[in-house]
Formats: sequence, C-alpha cells, structure tokens
Amino acid sequence: MKRAQHLLLLFSLFFTYSLSAQSIDELVQKTGKSLLKNKEFRTISIGIYKDGESYIHHFGTLPTGESPNNDTRYELGSVTKVFAGYLIAQAVLEGKIELDKDIRTYLTDDYPNLSFEGTPITIKDLVTHTAGLPLFINSEVAKAYQGLQPNVPDVIFELEKEYTKDKFLESLHNIQLTEKPGTTYTYSNAGAELVGYILSSVYNKRLNELYNQFILNKAEINHTSTEIDNDLAQGYWMNNTEASKLSENLLWNTGTGLKSSLPDMMKFIAYNLSEDPIIKESHRLLYEKKTRWMGYFWNIWKDKHGTSFNHHGGTTGTQNWLYIFPKYDLGISIFVNHSGPKTPQKLNKAAKTILKELAY
Repeated sequence: MKRAQHLLLLFSLFFTYSLSAQSIDELVQKTGKSLLKNKEFRTISIGIYKDGESYIHHFGTLPTGESPNNDTRYELGSVTKVFAGYLIAQAVLEGKIELDKDIRTYLTDDYPNLSFEGTPITIKDLVTHTAGLPLFINSEVAKAYQGLQPNVPDVIFELEKEYTKDKFLESLHNIQLTEKPGTTYTYSNAGAELVGYILSSVYNKRLNELYNQFILNKAEINHTSTEIDNDLAQGYWMNNTEASKLSENLLWNTGTGLKSSLPDMMKFIAYNLSEDPIIKESHRLLYEKKTRWMGYFWNIWKDKHGTSFNHHGGTTGTQNWLYIFPKYDLGISIFVNHSGPKTPQKLNKAAKTILKELAY
C-alpha cells in the first residue's frame, strides 16, 4: 500500500509539473491580452524562462505599424545597471577593484567632496545606491522629470545630447554629501555612471568592449548593445500620441543605455541561473537595512519564493521589469512601449500573476 501511495504521489507531482509546463504559453497569452486592455499600452513583449526553456510572445503594434517580433529591441533603461553590476563583480574577482576601496583611488581628479566627515564613498556604496549621490548628475534632468509634462521626452533628449563625460566629471566636483556613505539607500543614476568611468579606467577599455568581452559573448547574447538601429522600438510618454525620441547617453552606458531583444533577455536570465562564480558574486548580498536588500545593483528579495532578484528599467518611451527566481529555475522579462508613473506597478502585477501560476 505504501509503495502504491508513493507511486501515486510521484505521478501526481509529474502530472502537475507537465501540465504547468504545457500551459506557460497560454499563461503568457492571457497576461499579454490582459495588459493590452490598458489603452496606453500599444506594444507588449513577454518572455518566461522556465526549466531551460524560453516562452516568448509579442502583442500589439509598433509606431511603424508593424508587429513586434523576436528581432525587436527595446531600451533597457536602468536594467542596464545589472549588466554593469556583473562587470564590477568580474573586476572584484580579478582583483582590479576592491569593494571597500575609496572610489577616489580610481579617479584622476581630486575630489575631496566625495567624503563625509572622513568617511569616503566606496565601490560597494556605488553598487548598492548608498553613496549619497543624486539621482541625476545633471540637475536639469531631474527638474524636467518633476512635472511629468508632455514635452519631457524632447527636453530630456536635448539635455542628454549635450551632456558629455567631461561635463559629468566637472559636475562631480559640485556634489555635497549630507551623511556618511553606506548609511542610506538613495537610488542614483549618477553613481551607476561613475561605476562606468571606474570600469573603463581600470580596464583601459570602452564599456561596449567590456560588455562584449565579459557578458555578451560569454552568454551568446548577440542582439544587445548600446547602438540605435532600425530594430529598436520607439514608445510613448504618458498620454502623448507622438512616439518619444530614442534616448541618448553620451556617458558610460552603465546607468542606462543598453538595448536588447527578448530572446537575448532569456539568455541573460539563463546565465543568471547558472553556477558561474561571477554570477554568484553579482548576486551576493552587500547591503541590508529593513526591507531593502541589495547586491551588485540587484534588488534582492527573500520570502516564501526563496531569494530572488529583480530590477526595473524605464526611459521616456519604454519600461520593463526583469525578475530572477532561482528556487523555481524561473525568470520573467516584460517590456511595454509606454512610460508613465503607473506603468511599473501594472507590469509588476502581471509578473506576480505569472509567478503565482508557476511557483510550485
């Protein structure tokens, strides 16, 4: 009897797994159609990586009138940061960078302002957003976003087009810290771009070369870059009917700037579910305070689903969420060609719906 019960249990577990695997495509279709009910969402691409298989579906229409497909690339926005975090983890393991080192060790100019009462900003502070640096190094960009006006995409485009690396480093002299670095989580694109400057300095290479050498080629990710091409999807800001101009980034492309396709994001998820020591390092917990846990730019979450990793990205025309759930050998990537204050929550809700169905 016991053996029969054991076999019955095994059969039940296998049937549940098989049924779930077979229904993933249907689940993605249901999720995509539900998101399309938001009239501002004109284009949606959803990818699920589960147990070694990728399930990719596209919905809606691009501004060109064409349907999105596997060649369609989207702006990653701040999801670029987790790629940059991987490069820092690589540099740490190689001994080129030390997490607890004063960042001024890696800077050419003298920056006495990047310290508070004798405590300097460290590399770890940069990758955990605890350096005390502002959201944007260019204060005009911060002002432009505050009002959520229809002209934000055009204003941001013009500001980015003129803001060079030299201007960034000049502006860095004007930063004034208000508390000890490493104390408080304060999200900073400025800190992420400073990571790019440090990486390019220690390797004496451009960031594009580093992305290709250490991540993209290694994981066979071949449709991801900082380049703007004909496959790059445009999107819409708020209630605008005209598509936003594609984002420019004349800095190091570590705070934002990468563009990718959904098949490439599935490969990136698969790589993040591997046992590669650099992946393990990039996922390592570096900062913990109340409900805020950080790795190398990764948001880390611990609950009944185990330890998971996520990051959101957005530009003036595109938003996306990336989730990694090692416990389930699962990853989720969702893109939409719309950007507004409620967009992240809607995508997050969709991802939670998918997780609920696949968490077993």
